[in-house]
Amino acid sequence: MADMGGSGLRFGLLGPLRAWYGEQELELGRPQQRAVLAALLTAGGRTVAVPVLVEGVWGGAAPADPRKAVQLAVSRLRTAFRPYAGDDPQRMPLVRVGDGYALRLPGAEVDTTAWEALLREAGRLREAGAPPGEVREVLRRAQRLWVGEPLAGLPGPHAEAVRAELTEQRISAKEAELELDTDLGDRTDLTAAAAALALERPGRPRLTAVLMRALYQAGRKAEALAVYDDARASLPPGEDGPAALHLRILRDDASLLPAGATAGPVEPAATDGWQAPDQLPLGLPDFTGRTEEAESLTDRLRTAGGRAVVVSALDGMGGVGKTTLAVHVARRVRDRFPDGQLFADLRGADRTPPEPGTVLAGFLRDLGVDPGEIPPDTGERSALYRSALAGRRVLVVLDNAAGPGHVEPLLPGSPGCAVLITSRHRLTGLAGAHQLRLDTLPPEQALELLTRIVGADRVAAEPGAAEEVVRACGLLPLAVRIVASRLAADPALTLAALAEGLRHEHRLAELSDGERTVEASFALSYRRLDAELARAFRLLALPDAPDVPLPCAAALLDRTEAETGDLLEALVDLNLLHSPGFGRYGFHDLVRAYARARLDAEDGAAGRTAATDRLLDFCLATARNADLAARKADPTELSLLDASVAHPGRPVADGAEAVRWMREQAEVHAAAIALSCAEPALPLDRAAELADRMGSVLAERTRTTVIADLAERLAGEAEARGEHGPLALACYLRGAMLWHVNRYAESEREIRRAVELCTSPATERVLAKSLLTLGGNARVHGRYAEAAEHAGRAAELFRRLGAERSEGSALGEFAFSAAQTGRLDEARAAAERGAHLMSGSGPVSAATGRYYLARVLRLCGDPEAALAHAVGAREEFAALQVTVFAAASGDLAARIHAEAGRWLLAVDAAEAVLPLARRTSAALEAALLRTLGTALTGLGRPRQARACLTDSLELYERLGLQEESAQVRALLAQ
Repeated sequence: MADMGGSGLRFGLLGPLRAWYGEQELELGRPQQRAVLAALLTAGGRTVAVPVLVEGVWGGAAPADPRKAVQLAVSRLRTAFRPYAGDDPQRMPLVRVGDGYALRLPGAEVDTTAWEALLREAGRLREAGAPPGEVREVLRRAQRLWVGEPLAGLPGPHAEAVRAELTEQRISAKEAELELDTDLGDRTDLTAAAAALALERPGRPRLTAVLMRALYQAGRKAEALAVYDDARASLPPGEDGPAALHLRILRDDASLLPAGATAGPVEPAATDGWQAPDQLPLGLPDFTGRTEEAESLTDRLRTAGGRAVVVSALDGMGGVGKTTLAVHVARRVRDRFPDGQLFADLRGADRTPPEPGTVLAGFLRDLGVDPGEIPPDTGERSALYRSALAGRRVLVVLDNAAGPGHVEPLLPGSPGCAVLITSRHRLTGLAGAHQLRLDTLPPEQALELLTRIVGADRVAAEPGAAEEVVRACGLLPLAVRIVASRLAADPALTLAALAEGLRHEHRLAELSDGERTVEASFALSYRRLDAELARAFRLLALPDAPDVPLPCAAALLDRTEAETGDLLEALVDLNLLHSPGFGRYGFHDLVRAYARARLDAEDGAAGRTAATDRLLDFCLATARNADLAARKADPTELSLLDASVAHPGRPVADGAEAVRWMREQAEVHAAAIALSCAEPALPLDRAAELADRMGSVLAERTRTTVIADLAERLAGEAEARGEHGPLALACYLRGAMLWHVNRYAESEREIRRAVELCTSPATERVLAKSLLTLGGNARVHGRYAEAAEHAGRAAELFRRLGAERSEGSALGEFAFSAAQTGRLDEARAAAERGAHLMSGSGPVSAATGRYYLARVLRLCGDPEAALAHAVGAREEFAALQVTVFAAASGDLAARIHAEAGRWLLAVDAAEAVLPLARRTSAALEAALLRTLGTALTGLGRPRQARACLTDSLELYERLGLQEESAQVRALLAQ
């Protein structure tokens, strides 16, 4: 009895009738005794005459001596109250009054009383205009009081009448709660909850409207309209609520959506796990000048909350201080954005800046969206991002943008948000943006910056030299900061000597523009570094990544982490590096360009190759450790080409740390792979295996296209070099990644090429993985005999290699396809063995084995066993946040229910996982819509069923799945 608390006597009617005294439950006896008690409880202390009790408990089937039956029931109930009353007749709550009985319970707690009080509170709050979320929470507290059917199992007209009244109250309260859910747009299972209740209670106008609006918000407009068409005949005469809503949906009335959202395939509810990001870099304690610009930007950002998103774009040449000013202003106004601040370095000046889709994936994860629910398409990610920010007040800082197209997908849609952008180019194509050009510092501000870093006394002692220094720096803050840091680090260095050094560097470079002026300051500081610092400065610039973590930096430098940390922190102190996060180090892009030039000049090809070799060795060794921790992978799977590594790698404690490490180092890993491709002296086997480990550990659709592109580059380089093993692995990996995003035709071409290349024992492991994926591809296209052959060959290879988990997975694939061809006994045995092999390889593998077994048991004519395994697997996948398999298991359970004619359960199971499928797999979404269409047909909802089947057919045709398309066409033709 939630939300009731207290002590003394407590009664529960919102479920089976129960009573407690303190923590002791009272024994209330037989159903008729309980029915008498229920009649007295609901009288609220009033006397109930014996004839009324008889009629309420027995109705037209009264016992021979009804008065005696009531007396006997009362006597036994008094015995039940003995723990409370003891031998004191004054404490006995059940008393005789005239020709009846009353239950006097001062201070006792009854759950129906609490229920009614909460409903009144919700009504009062709604009338007072309280926030919808506050009203909804009161209704949810009320719903938590329920434990089952009210007065379950009690006989008689009275119990039946109370049951009906309470149930109606509950449904009305549930309708109100669902309406608030649609207003707020923050519930992932809204369509499932609304559909289940609407099907259970047809003909309710309010509930019909809730379901229509929920479907419309989920981007299922055709189904929303069909719900009205199916329900119209059963609605009460004169009820025009659903009809009016039908017209508004036809007109795409934007007010039907939650604030700031857009109708589409991405449900706003993906933000249930909202977490406020706090990503702004630390500001500089010695920030100087730019008062007018800072005030202008601050005033602009503080106006956020009007009718449009505030966008400010700050442009200027490299080194002019755009990022410093943007961060300074953002930190000044952060209190205006209580829902968080997002920051991304878009690296617009780099050779390969990150795609907007990659940045969006990071933002969505930081906003609490499960990685498995992030769609692969940039447009869909952008829609989900805008939905996540709907109604929020978030500041987004986009640093170093390449152009308008680089930032447009990253702009929120909620008027409460604001965006601050920096770029080297004026973003004239960005509609509605406030543009601000940042020039070099005025001479007095540049001199003030120098003074704040080196000290007023030194500047006062050599004022002329100080002015010459800042002018030699081109009045650029980055250059002034670097030379000033050099001066501060060397008390013996005079300003005059520094000015002479800058004159010398200018003469050497024949400088003529701002960026070359900055380069002179780099050169002056670089030449004063000792050999170890200079080497660290050069080598850290080798990977083309925004920043490098300390362990990877230590591998690059071939030093311990402690030694490397000391070196890099010294470079940070000299402003030659920056540290965006604990243990991570990066360059300003102009500084990186200078460091790479020094690397080419001083270390040459041999130095680059050696550093790349060390980085690649460390990254692959640690990736193998991560794979082992994340998946309990078979040893043979950890190295498909048996590439040797000298470094033991960083230890990885568990799966969560493994995913975190691989996700955070993804750009460093991509950079290491790119370096390997550019180093002919290094074989490509380690680079190919590193890309494969990325695909294994980062089982997220946000990464698949990135990894597929890496594999394509590896394949091109391996083919040019004639390295068949890395080429085969790269082809397999690209095919596997394409398969996961439903690009089946391309996937099959790549996998078949991999199979053709695997002609030696050295590529046997790659062959086994390729055959398994090829079998999955054939299965998707309904070529079951071919699929069984490929999967069977893969299982045999894995068995010979001693890879039990992989053998179990292959057996699961084989079993399903074999069952489809009628080899049922063989299929069942293979599925059971596969589940057994996978059960000892970690929770994800165990759940996968159960899912594979459930698929086969269904085909073998054992639906109830199949259902038990499917539901169990779905729950396990949901707990493990393996979204795509949770959706697949839910689809299987829904299909089993539909095949058994359990239409309501089928709809409930399908709706529960459809939002997951919409964000992870178009093929699964199509399958669930087909199941929904079948179940809705069985429920007599032909128009809604047809809408589901039409959407399913469209998806199947887009994916090129001909057999499934034909099956859905047949259903539509019925």
